[in-house]
Amino acid sequence: MRAPLTDLFLRAVAVNAPSLHEQSMAEFVRRELADAPVRVIEDHAAAAIGGTSGNLICIPPQWREGTPSIALFAHLDTPRPTHGVKPELLADRITSDGTTILGVDNRAGVSVLLDLLRRSGAATSGRSFVVIFTVAEELGMLGAKQLDLQGLGITEGYVFDCSKRPGVFIGSAVGCSLYTATFRGVPSHAGVAPEKGRSAILMAAEALAGIPQGRLSPTMTTNVGTIQGGSATNVVPDLCRLEGEVRGFDAAAIERHLAELERKFGAVSLARGGRLEFNTVVDFVPFTLDPGSEVVRTTTQALRHLGLHPEPIEYLGGSDANALNAMGIPTVNIGIGAQNPHANDEFILLEDLAMSARMARTIVTGVA
Repeated sequence: MRAPLTDLFLRAVAVNAPSLHEQSMAEFVRRELADAPVRVIEDHAAAAIGGTSGNLICIPPQWREGTPSIALFAHLDTPRPTHGVKPELLADRITSDGTTILGVDNRAGVSVLLDLLRRSGAATSGRSFVVIFTVAEELGMLGAKQLDLQGLGITEGYVFDCSKRPGVFIGSAVGCSLYTATFRGVPSHAGVAPEKGRSAILMAAEALAGIPQGRLSPTMTTNVGTIQGGSATNVVPDLCRLEGEVRGFDAAAIERHLAELERKFGAVSLARGGRLEFNTVVDFVPFTLDPGSEVVRTTTQALRHLGLHPEPIEYLGGSDANALNAMGIPTVNIGIGAQNPHANDEFILLEDLAMSARMARTIVTGVA
């Protein structure tokens, strides 16, 4: 006989809800909580980010107004569509058949927190808490950035979204800034008068050849992810646009690297008779949790209670924890074992799914 949590997870992965199209997953959450004593509130995020659903704030009987409370988080979106997913239940894990992603990121976290909420009616003690399901996390925590938590008394956050196995949690995470470099040249006929043109594509190519890509140091990475330019083979291109990112644990170091990129790209553009437009935006800011903070103490105590060895790590990815820490709410991202996320061979071990659910209950009640 399958565990109820396993069945819940299998129902969750059957819902196709990529970023900005989470309405079907929001409806799933409401259906699963229909018989639970939980109030579900949808916020305004859909209108703000152009999605089909806002964030869902789920308030169980344990939440007490005017009392310091904690919030547990998972996100409703998947990075890619899961239409047609065929989950396979093996002896020790759940995976897909390899033709699509499973959606374990973050259907595992959603299932764990739905399990917690469905049990909330039977709990008689524990901490005051709410559960929040965010939207568009995969696009840069767009939903979390729209959250208004005033009036809920939230003092700590626990995100169930780390791909590491239970026991690991993110104590420090990078920030990320995005940049767009637009090279502008001079158009001309490529056959009749190529000498009159100034190729923006050549400017971009020379600029890219002069900068490092990938890992700049153990704590910083950079990448150019898209390049677009040109209009026809017989026109010397007058525009080429690059989009890239820089990640690191030090916000000032990120800014310095962006300034260096702008300087180098601008020099190439000028030397080739063109000009550069360079724009940056902070996608999410880095955070480092105080090892003595209440959120870290609670996490480590809960892990030890479950017989696990607490392992704080530095992480080069972002999550809703970045957005919440930026709001001044100390928030940890907890390992739930959603392995090989975003790939067609992603999976979760049944023992990790069960342990993550016990972790959520332990954080809230102190009892697994």
